[in-house]
Formats: sequence, structure tokens, C-alpha cells
Amino acid sequence: MRKVIPEWDLDNIGSFCYEHITGKLKKPFTEDTMINILTKHSDWFDILQAIDALKKVGTKKSINYLKRIALEYNATKKMDIQGTSVLSIAKLANGQENKFFGQLLLNENYKNKWYAMAAIFYRINDTALPYVLEYGINKIKKSKNMPDTGGMVLVYLAKYASENEQSKKIFTRIKNDFEEMDKETKEYLKKEYSKIFG
Repeated sequence: MRKVIPEWDLDNIGSFCYEHITGKLKKPFTEDTMINILTKHSDWFDILQAIDALKKVGTKKSINYLKRIALEYNATKKMDIQGTSVLSIAKLANGQENKFFGQLLLNENYKNKWYAMAAIFYRINDTALPYVLEYGINKIKKSKNMPDTGGMVLVYLAKYASENEQSKKIFTRIKNDFEEMDKETKEYLKKEYSKIFG
């Protein structure tokens, strides 16, 4: 099971990434190369490696290209591309695209909701609050059948909107069958937010 709050070192790229770009594709390991791959290559694996590489060589210039990829790729076939795009944006934006990640939670075409929430937590702030709240209201009905984003949503709302009436409705739903929640999430919430979940 995934941790309640993911812990990633987004400063590092996959060991295969550099070798693939410079060896197999015989291209320089630069931001412009990666953007070129995103816009002109059709091989999904080349695109995935370029997305990963942008965590290392990208700047804010790459963000709009990554957003396009995250929104255009069919998640049922290439979920890795959607997820990796969002994590690369998180690394490059350093908390400045959390509103975009929140909007992805409500976007029916973006299926990889867990990565959108994980990206919010990379440099957490309150800019995604209205979107996380709406998502939570629509998706969290009880503890037993929460979506895989559920723990992160609850932590986010406890941190930024604990007194919000809609948040309280979600918390009440969860408390009704709190013992049905997975052990790790339940213990984390009790420990970190005991006033709400204790």
C-alpha cells in the first residue's frame, strides 16, 4: 500500500533516462531536446523518458508542454505519462501549479487522480483548496470505499479547511465507519489531526 503522504525525491531521474536520450536517441541532454521529443516524437517510451528528464534539465519554460501532455494522453493506455508529467510539473513549479493539479481532480479526462494529489503535496499550499474540497465532497462517502486519494484529501482538508462546513460533512461521513479505514491512514489521521479524528 502507498504511504498516506508520498515521499519522493523529485531531484533524481531514472537511471535509464540519460542513457536512453543520449545513447539510443543520440540527442543532447538539454531542455530543448526534451521539448522537441514531447512535440515531435510519437513513441510513448521516448516521451516518458523526456518527461522524466525535464525534472533535471527543465525550467518553467517546459511546464506548458508538460501540461499539454498530461491532459492529452489517454490515461487508460499510458497512465505513466500522465503521472510522470504531473510530477515533473510539481518539481519545476515548486508549488506554483497546485491550482492546476486541483483542477485535474475535477477533470474527467485526467484519470490519474492519485498523482494530482501527490503533486499538490510536493510543495503543499492552500491554492488547490476549492478543487480538493469539491472532489472530496463528490468522492468520499465513507471510510471503507474511499478512492486511493482519500487519505491525502482528508489530510489536506484537515490542514487547510478544518472549520469549513463542507469539510466537516466529509469528516462526519468518515467517522461513521472510521474503523473500516485502512490501518495506516487511520493511524496517521488520529496522530496528526487528533482534534478531528481522535
